[in-house]
Amino acid sequence: MSLESRQKIAIMGNKLCPKIILEGTRLTFKTEIAFTLNELTAHQRDYPFRWLEQRLAPIGFRLVYCTRTPESFEAARAERLKVSGKPSQYDDLSIFVEEQKLMDRLVGESILPTLRLDVSDNDVGAAAERIADWLEDTGGLYADY
Repeated sequence: MSLESRQKIAIMGNKLCPKIILEGTRLTFKTEIAFTLNELTAHQRDYPFRWLEQRLAPIGFRLVYCTRTPESFEAARAERLKVSGKPSQYDDLSIFVEEQKLMDRLVGESILPTLRLDVSDNDVGAAAERIADWLEDTGGLYADY
């Protein structure tokens, strides 16, 4: 975004609210692009998504919220540093703990069927199994609309 565009937004008071679905194969920088786009968004603002959830719920969408205990962020960071292109973003783990507190609140407000999935054990296979079991138990594997 150009300096001129940023100044216009600051002067006009417009909020940034991009509506995109970011897709691509692995190795196409989706994560890096998402993080960069996130740097442009206004922080500490609540955006109303109830209207979206009201449309997604009838067609069977569900929410899987991945969480971890605050103590487990250290081990997760150690694993992530093995592949990270920007290790410094993991220096301050308190940021992740605070973000999770915000997510706890936002997920708690969701009307979608929700699985709170604790991934503190770093076992991706077990996490996938828990999701599959939950989907099966709640009728989430097949369309019922």
